[in-house]
Amino acid sequence: MATRTAIGICMIGMLAGANPAFAQRNKGNIQQSLDWARGIVVDGQLDDWGDSLQYEHATQQFRYHIKNDAENVYVAMRVQDKDRQMQIFAQGLAFMVNIQGKKRDGPTVYFPVADRLAFRSIMSADNDDRPDDMRKGALEAIRAIYVMRFDDVLDGQISLENTYGIHARATLDTTDALCVEMVVPLARLGISVDDGDEFAFNVKINGVMIPGSGTSVPTMRRGYGYPYGYGYGYPYGYGSQMPSKPREEPGVWVKSLLANE
Repeated sequence: MATRTAIGICMIGMLAGANPAFAQRNKGNIQQSLDWARGIVVDGQLDDWGDSLQYEHATQQFRYHIKNDAENVYVAMRVQDKDRQMQIFAQGLAFMVNIQGKKRDGPTVYFPVADRLAFRSIMSADNDDRPDDMRKGALEAIRAIYVMRFDDVLDGQISLENTYGIHARATLDTTDALCVEMVVPLARLGISVDDGDEFAFNVKINGVMIPGSGTSVPTMRRGYGYPYGYGYGYPYGYGSQMPSKPREEPGVWVKSLLANE
């Protein structure tokens, strides 16, 4: 009997390694509640988040942390894998808040949004200052933030230096990881630390799950596209339409009250 049990455990372990359905269940170390933010400057440098971001979404291969203070909610994400980084430069990261506490669509910030023509100019062979690393060229071409579903902000691109209080920055750190910070004012979401309500927060790398792709980097089928194209595909509304709505990467959800000091 003990031998059969041991064999069964081994078989489950083998399936988990070989079957993407098993692998996708391993979401990593998921954040359970928000933490109070102290001294965070949204500049793409993550030194004010501690030695390392505490939480991990293993399926999409990024680390993250969500915090709030009395005025804002902040998110930091760190991506080491270069294929995932290129997916981000093509399609962006998303930070969503559902103020009803449901795992459903809500106000969302997409970042980065680069200017396609600026990127081509930066990476042109005629540019004497052309960076060797395509990622650095992509960083230099970031021109905007994209927002959706805010009550008092029209859907679409907003400037990096906007008056809405929604800001985001991205950098490459000394280990070659892509680091991104975003901030959204609580007032812009219509919520407060005094509400005592549970909210739902989602962070993810934008992408579409292709059947049979497992945990590999998703392929985008519209826009200028991943992996090494550059431009605005889903969700920004440019490019050819798909015949039916794709199944989006779900990201990782955190359902929590806002933290109090």
